[in-house]
Formats: sequence, C-alpha cells, structure tokens
Amino acid sequence: MPLRVPVQERIRFERVALGALLLAAAALYVWSPAGRTFQPYYAAAIRSMAHSARAFLFAGYDPAGVVTLDKPPLAFWVQAAAAWAVGYHWWLIAAIQAAEGVAAVFVLHRVVRRWAGPATALLAAALLVLCPITTAISRDDTPDSLLVLILLLAAYCATRAAEDGHAGWLAGAGALTGLGFLTKMLVAWAVLPALAAAYLTAPVPRRRKVARLALAGVVMLAVSLSWPLLVSLWPGDKPFVGSTGDGSIWQLILGYNGFGRLVGADTGSLSALGGTLGTDFGGSPGPLRLFDTELGGQIAWLLPLALVSVAVAAWQGVRRRAGTARRRAGWLLWGCWLIVYGLVFSFTGGIFHGYYTSLLAPAVAAAAAAGLVTCAAWYRAGAKAGVLLPVAIAGTTALSFLFLSRTPGWLPWLRYAVVVLGLAAALGVLTRRRYPALIAGLVAILAGPAAYVLDTAAAEPDVLAAADPSAGPARDAAAGLGATLKGGDAAAYAAFMDSAATLTAGQDEMLRYASAKAPGLPIALAVEGGSYGADPYLIHRNATVVPLGGYLGLDPAPTAGQLAAWVHGGRARFVLLPAVFLHFKGSGGGSVVPGSSPIVERIAWFTRQCRPVPAAAIGPDSASAGVLFDCG
Repeated sequence: MPLRVPVQERIRFERVALGALLLAAAALYVWSPAGRTFQPYYAAAIRSMAHSARAFLFAGYDPAGVVTLDKPPLAFWVQAAAAWAVGYHWWLIAAIQAAEGVAAVFVLHRVVRRWAGPATALLAAALLVLCPITTAISRDDTPDSLLVLILLLAAYCATRAAEDGHAGWLAGAGALTGLGFLTKMLVAWAVLPALAAAYLTAPVPRRRKVARLALAGVVMLAVSLSWPLLVSLWPGDKPFVGSTGDGSIWQLILGYNGFGRLVGADTGSLSALGGTLGTDFGGSPGPLRLFDTELGGQIAWLLPLALVSVAVAAWQGVRRRAGTARRRAGWLLWGCWLIVYGLVFSFTGGIFHGYYTSLLAPAVAAAAAAGLVTCAAWYRAGAKAGVLLPVAIAGTTALSFLFLSRTPGWLPWLRYAVVVLGLAAALGVLTRRRYPALIAGLVAILAGPAAYVLDTAAAEPDVLAAADPSAGPARDAAAGLGATLKGGDAAAYAAFMDSAATLTAGQDEMLRYASAKAPGLPIALAVEGGSYGADPYLIHRNATVVPLGGYLGLDPAPTAGQLAAWVHGGRARFVLLPAVFLHFKGSGGGSVVPGSSPIVERIAWFTRQCRPVPAAAIGPDSASAGVLFDCG
C-alpha cells in the first residue's frame, strides 16, 4: 500500500524544493569568481541612457544622441533606470539579469503547476535551471533574459484566460506580448500561435473567443507600436536609428530585426554580413540545425524528449479525447511554442546567434518534464505505455553522449559515466527496480547539461564571448568573425573588439588631450569604426564620446558631409582612427571595412582634411590607441 503524505507536508516540501531551485539559479547567475564581462555595446548604452534623457527615450547608444542601439529600449530602460537611481555599476547589471532569470524559473513553475500539477512544475523549473543557454543569457546583458520572462508572464495570463475565458487575462497576455516586442521586436510575436491555441480551449462560445482574441490582438499591437510610432512621428531632432540605411525605425523592425533575420533580405547597413554571420554563429539552416555543433549543447539535450511528449499528447488528445480542458490547453500552449520557435530557429537564414534559442528553453523544460512524469506514472501503474520510460532514458542518454563527444578533451570521463548510468537505469526500469532506476535515469539525463551549466558559471570573462553568449566548453569566439572578415586583419579586428571593455592608458590620453584642447564642445571625441572603439570611453568615463557609424561603423551616422558639418559648426573637433584601421588609405582596399560604405567616405574625408596630432604631443602611450586627427 503506497504511503500517503499529508497535504501540508507536500505543500511544505514543494515550497522548500522550489526555494532551493531559485537559490541555485541565483547562485549560478551571479557567481563570478573571476569577474564579469558584458557585451560592451549594450553596457556603454546603459550608462548613456542613465545620464541622458534623449538617449533614454530613443534607446540611444551615446550621450550626444547621434545613433540608437539596434534593439528596442525596454530591457535597457530597466537597467538604465536602476543605474540612474543607484549609480552605474557592472554588479548592478549582473544583478538585474540574474533577477530576470530567477523570476523566469518561478513563473514557469507557476504556469506548469496550474497545468500539470506540483511534481511536473518542480521538474520543469529544475530543467530550466539546468538548461545551458538559460544560464548563459542570465549572466550576460542581452535583452533575451527579460524577453523570456515577459513571454512566460504572457503564458501565465493565457493559461488563466483558458481556464474561465476571462477577457482581462487574455488582454494581459496581449499587452505582455507587446512588451516583448519592445524588448526584441518581431521574434516576440512568434509566441502568438501558442497563446491563441491555449485560449481556444476556454469554456466560452466560439464567437466570443474570436472577439476576445481580436481584442487582445489590438492591445498587443497598441503596446508594440507605441514606441516605434513615437520615434517615427517625433517632430524634432532625434538620433539616427542604428543598423539601418536610412534611419527609419520601420526598416529596423522589418529589415535588420525582421526579414533580415529570417531570410537575410535586409537593405540596412549590415545586410552584406547577414547570411554569413548567420551561418558562422548559428550553423547552416536546416531541420537538424538545433542539433549541430553550434546549437546542440546549448538547447537540444532534452529537445527530442519534449517533441515526443508533445506528439504523444497530441495523439491522445485527437484520437482518444483524453485529458481535461486544462490539460489540453497546456499541451497546446507548450506544443505550439516548441514547434513554432523550433521551426523559426531551424530555418532562419539571416543573422542568427545561438543564444536566440533561449526562447525555446521554457517549452523544452515544460514538455520534457510532463513527458517524464507521465511516463513514470504509466510505469508505476504497470501500463503497457510504461515501456516508454526506459526508451526515454536510453534515447536522451545517447544524445548526451553525442554532445559530450564533440569536446573530447573536456571532462572525457563524463560521457562514459552518462552512458553506463543511463544503461543501468534503463535495465533497472525493465527489471522493476523502481526508485533507484528512476533516480539513476534522472541523473544520467541531467548530468551533461548540468556540467555545461557549471562550466558556464565558472567561465573566464571575455568580450567576444559576451557579444555572442554561449554555454559549455569554451570555443573560439573569434572563429565566426574570422570567417566573415578577409585576410589577416580578422585576428587584429577580433583583438580590437575583445579590448572594448577596457580603457587603456593610450585611450585615456587621447580623451584627456581632446577635452583639454577643445573644452565644452558637444562632442569631446568622435571615434571611427563603430561602437567597439567608443565603448571603453563610455563605460569608464562620463564624457560625450560618440561612435562614427553606429555598431560596426557601417551606418551613415554621420555621413562624410555631416561629419564636415559637425566640424564647421563647432560641434566636434577631434576624430580618433583606432590602430586597427591605420592600414586603410581611402581606396576601399582594406579588408576590415567594405570597399564602398560610409566608413570609407568618412575616413577618406578626415584623413585628407584634418591634421594628425603627433603622438609625442599627446602622451607616451597614445600611439597604441591609434591616430588622433585635429579638424579644428
């Protein structure tokens, strides 16, 4: 006779277990034994937005308001508001990102608990904590951690709406999806089929469902378009919208962050790099992309288990009409979430980074947890379907062995231990040794991703890795960049990017000289080549330093003519050409920059029209930072 545990004891255990999971997540996300490095592009913008109302409103990168970020503002508003209140500190950015990650674990638990009960909810929360890419984004400063949290809140609202058909909860899901758009634009809308599918099970007439879904859609559009319309209709001067060709917010939405991501069809300043970057950083598009060497270890450990769980649930729901409306709503929510984002990330042909797959993590965790708990229940009940439990353990263990074999020099014993433990668990299940087999099977399934998570939390800081966060054994973050750039300049440019979080003595001398010679100018120093040259100044000094050309220097912000107008109008005087660009002669023959682009025209203009300042006049270390041009 099974032991019956009192309700209060079960509730107490659940609370303690959830608290332990949240504490473990917090420790993983804030643990930083060797310091922390963030994506300097975003870190610099956060400081600018904390000190400039203009930069805050428009998601401006620099305090002078020359160019915006290539993302919408919501995630950076949160960070900048905190920096304004308590001061700009990197530990503050780390704390905000960690809090968002921990909150996402909690919200997933609450959503899954309403759908499938406390046991499945605790397992789903644990699987999200042990998802490698979730740890990676929660330790970085990208907007993805906030986006995951917002979409999980939308899922919670949709789940509540599906229970009783309440229009308010559904409108809340629409508003939150709109906030997701203001966090990372169109990718947030991919969750809409999942939210709508869950609501289709609500106990209200069909016409009322359609009307309420339409109302939620209107709310979603109103929230989504509020900031783009403000930027588009702003009557006065405003920053150039970064990573576009014409400064249009709509080109950023539909081009660089829209079709440019999906198929590489972008007319913006980075369009030439789109397809190449997508392949270099995210692998080649195709049905097995999520399992390749770039993405498999980030997200796919439990992906087959999640997909099979959804397929079995769909078969039961369609053929047998099994389960309550609440159960069907949950499977529709997570199944559609899993399939839609899985297809999008598998076949995206433009700019694609592996950390985008963090949006898959909640659905993988929820579906895989429900599948494991269901298989265990069938097994304990002696049902024929209980045979799926050893199959799930063996299949997931085999996949772990494959992923761990891709880094043979890293913990070489682990893959063999996983296989032995998984086989022992599968055999134990078949021989009805229940609890030891179940525990061994769970350890075998989770050992690989758990090792990736711990490795990520203990990783040394690195700017290139922060710009493209990934989990697990370190890989050469410059490899993708090297494949994109030409010739021997790839290594030099990678080193230039990797130093963007550190202000060198030579760079500090450049800024001090320019500020002393031209005090009070709106732009103390203009740095050619984009944000990676300006990042150190904005992160470490409260000065009006601006990048020429936006993120990578390819934006027409400013054009050569506008730069000349800045000089003649007394807005700027000094332009710094970083050392990585010194070989460039203005003909387009350099390999770091394209042969015909705004950066070519700007460099050609100020190298002809402005006077290089001798390094001896600036400081002993200034030559290492590049050449300073005096256009006064």
